[in-house]
Amino acid sequence: MRNLALLWAATCLLGSCVSSTGEALIEFEAAAVGDEASKHFMSPLGYEVHLEKAHIFIGALYLNQSAPGNYTWETSCVLPGIYSAEVRGGLKVDALKEERQVFPVKGRGTTEPSRAGEIWLSSGNIDAANDTTVILEVKGEAQKEGRRWPFEAQLTIGQNRVEPPSNPALPGSNPLCRQRIVTPIPVELELKNQGLLIVKVVPSAWFDRVDFSTLSEEGAPVYRFEDRSAGQADNALYSGLRAHRGPYHFSFEERLNAATKTREAAQ
Repeated sequence: MRNLALLWAATCLLGSCVSSTGEALIEFEAAAVGDEASKHFMSPLGYEVHLEKAHIFIGALYLNQSAPGNYTWETSCVLPGIYSAEVRGGLKVDALKEERQVFPVKGRGTTEPSRAGEIWLSSGNIDAANDTTVILEVKGEAQKEGRRWPFEAQLTIGQNRVEPPSNPALPGSNPLCRQRIVTPIPVELELKNQGLLIVKVVPSAWFDRVDFSTLSEEGAPVYRFEDRSAGQADNALYSGLRAHRGPYHFSFEERLNAATKTREAAQ
């Protein structure tokens, strides 16, 4: 599937082998945390926002040894470079809780430095023609200049997000998988065996460019974001979900095993 998968296929036992390039192969746990400060915030457009619910479904995580300076999605959904870590197991994240929410599978990777991250917003095959999984679910209220907008949103990434190719001669130039991958997220990490990879989700950043006053009044008093390209607010929330700077942050915690702790205590 990816360079990292091929690397793992060539190994013998975890912890006792290294790749032909000298990279030590490791296993680690992964978790997501939310941001309680996003329960109440002031948006850059001057809206006072209260969030009651902010859930996001993360299908997978990837780290890359390369950091593209001006990366564009032209033909592929794969970042150029060598993938240094992967967590291939989905997790529904409560983005308003700062408690660690652990991914159901362990991650695998190498000790080489990572410079970019990816978040996959899919419940299965990233290339699937359709996916009805609710990727983003939010509920809350926005206020500005005496007006109130109680709002709800449930966003998916399926046929409702298909974009026509910019060049008819290149019918595959806008694959749906582009819509499902948030990248390149800037990171500066060096992973260690048996550590913990953490992705922090800051839901307030999803709303940076949302002008709530443009929401359709149909169905009021609760204003619902459309699950498709529609008005300014609908498009801005979807763009915020997929922003590679602001909503998502990677970090890594090294954990000492029992033998290491015993040696350090004896020194």
